[in-house]
Amino acid sequence: MIAEKLKKPFGEPEAEENQPIPSDRSSYLDIIRRIFFLFTYDLVIWFFDAVIHTFFRELMPRGTFNIPKKGAVIFVIAPHHNQFVDPVVVMTTVRKMAGRRVSLLTAAKSYRKWFIGIPARMCGAILVERAQDLVKAVEGTISVENFGENNDNLVVLGKDTQFTRDCMEKGLVGLPEFLGNAQIAEVVSDSKLILKKPFKVNFENPTEKDEKIIKRLTEGTKFVAAPHVDNHQVFQNVFDHLNAGRVLGIFPEGGLHDRPTLLPLKPGVAIMALGAVAQSKDPNQIVNIIPVGLNYFHPNKFRSRVVVEFGKPIKVTKEDGAKYEKDSRAVVNKLLDLITLRLKEVTVTCDDYDTLMAIQAARRLYTAAHRETIPLPLVVEMNRRLIKGYQKYSDRPDVKELKDAVGEYNKKLMQLGIHDHQVESLTQSNRLFVTYMFFDRFFKVILFLGLAMPGVIMFGPIFLVAKKISRKKAQEALAASTVKIKAKDVIGTWKILVALGLAPALYIFWAVVATILLTKAGWTGRLPKTVVFILCYLWSVLTTYASLRVGEIGVDYYKSLKPLFYSLVSQHIDLLQLENLQKTRKELAEQVTIVCERFGPLMFDDFNEFYRDFNQLNDNDIDFASVLSYNDSTDLRRNASLNSLSIHNLSDVAIFSNPQDDQESIESDDKHPKPSEENETHSRREDYAESELPQEKVRLRRVVKRMEET
Repeated sequence: MIAEKLKKPFGEPEAEENQPIPSDRSSYLDIIRRIFFLFTYDLVIWFFDAVIHTFFRELMPRGTFNIPKKGAVIFVIAPHHNQFVDPVVVMTTVRKMAGRRVSLLTAAKSYRKWFIGIPARMCGAILVERAQDLVKAVEGTISVENFGENNDNLVVLGKDTQFTRDCMEKGLVGLPEFLGNAQIAEVVSDSKLILKKPFKVNFENPTEKDEKIIKRLTEGTKFVAAPHVDNHQVFQNVFDHLNAGRVLGIFPEGGLHDRPTLLPLKPGVAIMALGAVAQSKDPNQIVNIIPVGLNYFHPNKFRSRVVVEFGKPIKVTKEDGAKYEKDSRAVVNKLLDLITLRLKEVTVTCDDYDTLMAIQAARRLYTAAHRETIPLPLVVEMNRRLIKGYQKYSDRPDVKELKDAVGEYNKKLMQLGIHDHQVESLTQSNRLFVTYMFFDRFFKVILFLGLAMPGVIMFGPIFLVAKKISRKKAQEALAASTVKIKAKDVIGTWKILVALGLAPALYIFWAVVATILLTKAGWTGRLPKTVVFILCYLWSVLTTYASLRVGEIGVDYYKSLKPLFYSLVSQHIDLLQLENLQKTRKELAEQVTIVCERFGPLMFDDFNEFYRDFNQLNDNDIDFASVLSYNDSTDLRRNASLNSLSIHNLSDVAIFSNPQDDQESIESDDKHPKPSEENETHSRREDYAESELPQEKVRLRRVVKRMEET
């Protein structure tokens, strides 16, 4: 019943500018629906804005001046690291900073969940069905004819199966335990299928998963099937949406993940922009594609931070639509390449986790000598530039040694359980002053945590339950995915969902208890019990929120106790180690500064002015037509015919991801690294940077030796 109701939206968002009032009487119903939509949308956004600012300690938008106030806009959002939190962060930020209302493409599987579907309907979400969400177990078993390394492995034989009933062309046939799936090219009979591509297996160096697939497809296995999903109507709904001057939000990676790199983008986002301008009757129609980077600092943790960065618009014009109709594949590929490039400019992506940790440590070392506190947008931009610089010069011996030394320093800090900014606080001088500082802060910790204790007691059960359920959901998501690393991308969402579900019930419980106690004590006077209950309920909410803010201060003081404690209890040999750690940090900071200031100006023309004008971005729009002639050598590996991405052939175009396709793309990227995207105008500068840094290398090796001795 709920699922059926969710299929009908409350209303669809209109353009943000004022619409003329139609003279037709029947259109007044549309006006009422429009007003109702505006009210419900803003009500939902107001509620989720309060939720988001409770979960996150700080939410910093950057580049919001790039958002057009009028006209069709597509927000391409990446990386998709935080399930249902990501869309809420973007929608609330855009509504608050630019006054636009974003309608998101939403997977039907999520839409059918009432706690997601109801707010999604109220916000005008556009429903997208995915084949992998429609899989179901069917009768019989399957095997692949002559399954082996030297065969095509495309013929599937069935036993006790009814393929003509359960399967269809362009549908999916899959293995249990999420071992993989394949698309059906032809249904020959009830016992025979022809696949478009074989099941992916590495016969040369099989993993445990590969061995399971080989065994099942050789001996026979149960299977699942999914129908073909026609996306043509979805694209048409999007075209109409954009041509009405509305705003669309999409996660072009097509699925959730927690990888340090972006997943390959799906072509759907490019087709939506090009198809909309191609269909539009307005000769001046423009669709602005705006890249949105979500940069989280511990996205799975309560009271963490996030920076939402909006990039420069990519303008897709009517001229681009005409080129798209002539050569759909080439134009879509070039636009998708440009979108990928612009997304990398607003996100922090790295080759692997260890390198990312070393880069972040290098950023802390580099900024330590310049300023004590750095705005979050500047932190994100510095991480991005350091990663870009490292990827360009990672083959240089001096850069390799510095990266290894910084990595060892970071590991040493993790072993000691302290942070980089606390190293300078480790001291053996003036123990009396250190003792005073320790007990002063210890007293403040006791004070603030004591003030927060009522809220901890009242809200503590929710923290425990949310933590347990979110971990369980992460394990389930990890088992069902081929691209996740630790499945941290679902933890934050489930913490919020559990809290939203249990908090009202817990507040009701405390309000009932308080009402009974106050009534028995005779302190309520003539107030009706209903009024007393409401007041107690509000008191419970305010108590937990006040405890949250006060406890946050106490936690900050608690974190500062560790270096002071080390300084107090350390013996002579420990103090020598602390001094060596401080010297190591100082010398590493100098080496990082030397390398950054040597290579930084070679890559970034604004390097010297970056700290002063870090938030003054160039707001010149990017015209997509200007790059259509660009010959990009990047192979996107989109296996399609010349016109397979045309506006007349959209039923087979994937909007969201197929997990197996994502895994294949990731593995292919590892085998075939993409060429450098750096500007050729810097080539002469690079010649200057090729010389070694002999003096700095000697000092760097001395730092590494001291780390080993420590």
